[in-house]
Amino acid sequence: MDLKITRTKMNEAETLLNIQKEAFQSDLKKYKDYDSSPAAEPLDFFKYKLEHSLHYTIFLNGKISGGICLVKITDTHYRLFRIFLSPNLQNRGLGSKVLTHIEKKFPQVKEWSLDTPKDNARTRHFYEKFGYKKTKEFKVNDRLTLIEYEKKIK
Repeated sequence: MDLKITRTKMNEAETLLNIQKEAFQSDLKKYKDYDSSPAAEPLDFFKYKLEHSLHYTIFLNGKISGGICLVKITDTHYRLFRIFLSPNLQNRGLGSKVLTHIEKKFPQVKEWSLDTPKDNARTRHFYEKFGYKKTKEFKVNDRLTLIEYEKKIK
């Protein structure tokens, strides 16, 4: 398995957005969060994020397979705004490799933060096994409550 993670190029935007929409489609159907769901994101906003955040493309065996969007809060605090993989590549350990790679790529970061749906046991377990701790909850709509996580590195 040849895994590469590189800064996203603008010409990768449409391919990545299609993968993102596919990866989050079940969440969109479940939570009906049409305002902020990654599966409902328009191309122009996706491109805006490419220009105004740290966006990375995940390549597996030379093929675009997912993406990562990081937001720099401070020099030592980054937010994992989004991480996504093509659905056929999920639950194979690739996400663990990607998250490990990203955390190592930014050794100056001493605090990571993110949010994930409260009722998504799979993603909660994923982040918790990497040392992320629940800090708060917030309700998005009647169907969706998000849990805020943070990880502090000493």
